[in-house]
Amino acid sequence: MSNTQAIADACPVCGSAASHDFTGSDFMFDMPGNYDYGRCNQCGTVFQVPMPGAEQITTFYPDDYEQYQPERSKQLKNIEKGALRAVFGYRHLEAPCIYILAGQLLGRLKYRNAPPFRDGHQALDIGCGNGKFLVKLRTLGWEVQGVEFNAGAVEVCRVSGLNVFHGDLQSAGFPDASFDMVSARHLIEHLPDPNSFMSEVARILKPGGYLYIRTPSSKALGRKIFGKYWFPNEVPRHLVMFSPENLALLARRHGLTKGRVRLQTSPKFVLNSFDYRLGRHRETSKKSSLRRLLARFLYVWPARLSGLGDEIVAIYEKR
Repeated sequence: MSNTQAIADACPVCGSAASHDFTGSDFMFDMPGNYDYGRCNQCGTVFQVPMPGAEQITTFYPDDYEQYQPERSKQLKNIEKGALRAVFGYRHLEAPCIYILAGQLLGRLKYRNAPPFRDGHQALDIGCGNGKFLVKLRTLGWEVQGVEFNAGAVEVCRVSGLNVFHGDLQSAGFPDASFDMVSARHLIEHLPDPNSFMSEVARILKPGGYLYIRTPSSKALGRKIFGKYWFPNEVPRHLVMFSPENLALLARRHGLTKGRVRLQTSPKFVLNSFDYRLGRHRETSKKSSLRRLLARFLYVWPARLSGLGDEIVAIYEKR
């Protein structure tokens, strides 16, 4: 299929017509088959066509999918406590004064993607996987709940004492205005209907609450370089991929306003893409210190300086 060929499916964000963007395959787990993706002619959203149904989507995820595996929790370091206290409103965290002073700088550098604290401290993590992020939020003083569709991952969460609903967000049926913060970290790209998702998030957020979201950026420098071999394509599990502009459009359609948006990247994005391009699907160049160093200078910094990072990290607020 050529890149100019029109497709029958409408854009899942704005409903406009779209054209073929690329055809890819599963480089992560070597599942058989090729998958077509379209690009909206209006807002630029990239999405899988035809959009798979729920039963097919479940077959895309093996039981050893990384986000489902148990992981040991880590204690917060004083420098992180200082940064969160100094910049992001975590006044209840105790740390020596020297770390709080240093945190004024590091909170805007090393820890710049931290979710800010809210007084109501009710947090929901959607697609919480093994519960690692929920455990960290709980350590930071949030009262946490989670939603996860994989039964094995839910059991891992419950072993950690986490309150996690098994299913999707709509089925959880949370009351209106339940949460001060809803997090969706590398989730929305896995959903076939982002409008329904965003509508439900807006409903369950309290006024003044916010959605904390992380997702690949379809405008990334790495995607321009590697095309179908770009690691965050993650064909076929990533169903919809966003740019900062059409993600903001989606949020506005449901009454959420932009609070903070950053584009970031790391060596693993380019090194994993490099391995895919060379057909080394099971090798991990990111384990090489030299390759990570080269990737940082030759790719990470140019991507950041040009505003073409691989990952969108954003906050959208409910007024």
